[in-house]
Amino acid sequence: MSSTQHAEFNEGFLLKPSKVDDLYKFLDDSAKANKMEQKKEEKDEVELSADVTDTNFLVMNRCPPFAKPKLSSKKINVRANLNQMTFMRQIDVTPKQRDEARMERIRVATNYRRLGNVEFRKPNYDKAIEMYSKGLQYIPDTTVLYLNRALCFIKKREYKRAIFDLDYILYHLDKRNMRAWLYKAGTLKRLNNDAGYKECADNARRFNREHVNFVDVFLEKMRSEF
Repeated sequence: MSSTQHAEFNEGFLLKPSKVDDLYKFLDDSAKANKMEQKKEEKDEVELSADVTDTNFLVMNRCPPFAKPKLSSKKINVRANLNQMTFMRQIDVTPKQRDEARMERIRVATNYRRLGNVEFRKPNYDKAIEMYSKGLQYIPDTTVLYLNRALCFIKKREYKRAIFDLDYILYHLDKRNMRAWLYKAGTLKRLNNDAGYKECADNARRFNREHVNFVDVFLEKMRSEF
């Protein structure tokens, strides 16, 4: 089945390491070095408990009750730089990396589709729906997973949920999809929506003129099996 695939939607940067990791380490080491130099210039801390003994347990020097620790401006700058580097890492990918990531996501989604098909044949429609839904998390623009999940909903007589998936295909992915039009026609027939059924059947024929005979056979068979 056809599906819309846009290269700019690929998310390979989530899977691949980036060269800016070395820059992260450099910034972190610089911050630590600056901190050590600052400590050398400061006076040694006064141990407040040095004069506390068995007979003298009063501590005369106390920190101001509302004193707030001062944040190093250098640390703030490092955090800001790291945020910028995170953004740069997201766009620092090549077209080849995007394609490789896309292929990996397709592979995972295909495995979930196969698992869903196994559950469908048992039949275990709830488990099949779960597998198809997991596949859609990896490739949300594949029509076959929506079609298979819609068929599960039809088998469970959850017709409104089936129509939701079928409409997503027809209005967002592939308006000519024959199976989507036929499944929707059968679903509307079960809901006693004869006008909607006729419209979907006509669209299935109109968009797939080379398969008109198949459409008619399917519609006839659907009356007994849907």
